Amino acid sequence: MEIKSYSNEWDAEITDLFYQSVHAIDPTVYTPEQKEAWAPTPPDYATWSKRLKVKRPLVAIIDGQVAGFIELDADGHIDCTYTHPSFQGMGVASALYEHLLAEARIRDIQRLYVEASLIAKPFFEHRGFTTVKQNTLQRNGVTLVNFTMEFDMTTSYPDFNPDYREDAPTITDVEAWAGYAILEFGASWCGHCQAAEPVVKAVLVEYPALPLIKIVDGKGKILGRRFRVKLWPTLILLKDGLEVTRLVRPLVTDDVKSFLKVMHEN
Repeated sequence: MEIKSYSNEWDAEITDLFYQSVHAIDPTVYTPEQKEAWAPTPPDYATWSKRLKVKRPLVAIIDGQVAGFIELDADGHIDCTYTHPSFQGMGVASALYEHLLAEARIRDIQRLYVEASLIAKPFFEHRGFTTVKQNTLQRNGVTLVNFTMEFDMTTSYPDFNPDYREDAPTITDVEAWAGYAILEFGASWCGHCQAAEPVVKAVLVEYPALPLIKIVDGKGKILGRRFRVKLWPTLILLKDGLEVTRLVRPLVTDDVKSFLKVMHEN
């Protein structure tokens, strides 16, 4: 899976994805009439093309196909989050959201908010959004329900230190460590590192005794070269100073859980 910036070559594909994802919703959640009001037949390609040129969503690509997209407005509004029915359950929305979160931090957005459907509401709840109110909408004489939800970027993970240390331990120091520890190589300005931060945090709260040492990496940084770090962030699980396994650019919590699973096997 690749997360890419918008290109107008995907306009028709994104339009079809929106239409198909809405009409694939279980009719016990939204009736056929509600889905038709939400995504009318046939899709309006011209209107969507104009809209996408303004919104410029992040797009998930799998095997050359648009698998999903997400939109972030300048004020923190998440306007659309959709996954193609063929790619649901594969972490597409999660990957898109983590990239959006990194972009929001780069832009110094203080608050994210969304009007979530009944289907999307649990997804955002799982990521710390709270419900502000329930909305009732009328489209073509049909009633639809969604929920205004928000996420405060200023108070999220207040006990988590996003900064990477310049004073890296020496390789002799590392080799002398006893037990398990994690070395994370990256940089505070790195978008991939910022996207990974809440994913790592969500899992490590279950490991309060596991040290996480975040090290600034870059050209000429000895410890990063010793561990042959090529991409950021790279997390290396150590036991008694020796590498057990590593994880590069985690996108979802399951990535981190799998990374730490070896601790339970030994």
